[in-house]
Amino acid sequence: MPSELDLIRRMYAYNSRARAKYLTAIWKLPPRARYRDRGASYPSIVDIFLHVMDAYRVWFDEVYAGGPPPDWYPLGQRFTVAEARREMRAIDRRVLGVVDSLRPEDLDRRFALPKRWHANRPIVLRELLVHMIEEELQHRGEMNALLWQADRDSPVTGFDDTRGRG
Repeated sequence: MPSELDLIRRMYAYNSRARAKYLTAIWKLPPRARYRDRGASYPSIVDIFLHVMDAYRVWFDEVYAGGPPPDWYPLGQRFTVAEARREMRAIDRRVLGVVDSLRPEDLDRRFALPKRWHANRPIVLRELLVHMIEEELQHRGEMNALLWQADRDSPVTGFDDTRGRG
């Protein structure tokens, strides 16, 4: 039976593979559809995709690694697919590197949250890791809706894709 940490690693690998499929699907849209403000959580489907990247940078670079707050990707900026892919791969290297280096006892480590959040307690690493799985899945559902509104199919993904078939 896989351990909790094994399952977390599989989920992060799955999200990484799925994210790459979404990047491809998004950049198949014509630029007008790709950057159109749809009134979602972030204006365009590109902005939503990049928000997920921002969330990883906040949680892994600032909270986990104790670094400075990241510079946010500007809303509405017209990235090329190569630029977006480069950002995604850089974040994947950092995040998957952290997840792969963890030991089971690390899941109970606590991290202070940024003072600007006015949080009254630190976050446990296992909560941080699960939160980011949830964060990405929430926004993936939102991107599905926007792809469907643009008359495009969303990428087909499944958890078993983590075994190399996806």
